[in-house]
Amino acid sequence: MAQNEVATLSDLFTKHEARLFAGWMRNQLDAGSLRSGQIKEDELKDQSRKFLGEFVQAIKLGEVEDITGQAWSTTRELLGEYSRSRALQGFTPSETATFIFSMKEPLFTLLREEGNPKRLADHIWTVTKLLDKLGRYTTEVYAQSRQDILNRQAQELLELSTPVVELGTRSSCFR
Repeated sequence: MAQNEVATLSDLFTKHEARLFAGWMRNQLDAGSLRSGQIKEDELKDQSRKFLGEFVQAIKLGEVEDITGQAWSTTRELLGEYSRSRALQGFTPSETATFIFSMKEPLFTLLREEGNPKRLADHIWTVTKLLDKLGRYTTEVYAQSRQDILNRQAQELLELSTPVVELGTRSSCFR
């Protein structure tokens, strides 16, 4: 994507960040993010606000094709932290990925309102690929976190199930 197109996206997201945040929060809440009581609304808002700020900042840096680059490092760190936390809190993979995917509708609404049909298609495709990559990253971190938990639990069970039998001192064996 050309730099001027990235700048257009960045400007749009910066200009409408509050509206984007409100729509994204509404979608997360509608999707049942608080349903099981694993996370409080204030915590979800705080995480969403931090992520959105980093997301917009990464787009401002101009790299929208590759989320493995330096521009996305803080965003990836936040997603990793949130995904690991959700794995520990008992969220499902779908609930974890919803954090990212629920942003699509408010983003697409902003893009559609921009008005230019050619740009709209390009921007929607760029944003779709970007959010899909971030969603996959979230799911991968979640899956690895769940595997780490299972491995740790298996190790702890192994340690608990190994009997310890004291044989006594050498001198007491020969009495």
